Amino acid sequence: MENMKKAKAYYKKAISEFKRAKDGKDGVKLQDACAKAWLAVISATEVFFIKNRVAESMLPKTDRGRNYCLRKYADKSMRKEYSYLRDRVHIEGYYEGTLDFDEMPEYLDDIKEYIKSIEKL
Repeated sequence: MENMKKAKAYYKKAISEFKRAKDGKDGVKLQDACAKAWLAVISATEVFFIKNRVAESMLPKTDRGRNYCLRKYADKSMRKEYSYLRDRVHIEGYYEGTLDFDEMPEYLDDIKEYIKSIEKL
């Protein structure tokens, strides 16, 4: 599935960008790593939607649309995980730039588990 390949590629890119950011103590590169990590979450979520028979042409393009589809197709646990990753990686990490270098490995692990759980469906 193409979207799962994208999710894994974004995830790998996030890890490599995070390593460079941490080595250089570069906050901008950390934000770049967060952007790739968030794209991994979005791509994995699209795989979830496709597995729930949402046509690729109908995949949501906005966060509001993804939230609607998550309410329709996902259980409460998955919705919470998606929101948690969005708040930490996308909002705090990318937009606000307030994520600490010590926090990111935990979020990357959480994203890895998120991807794996969707892949198993």
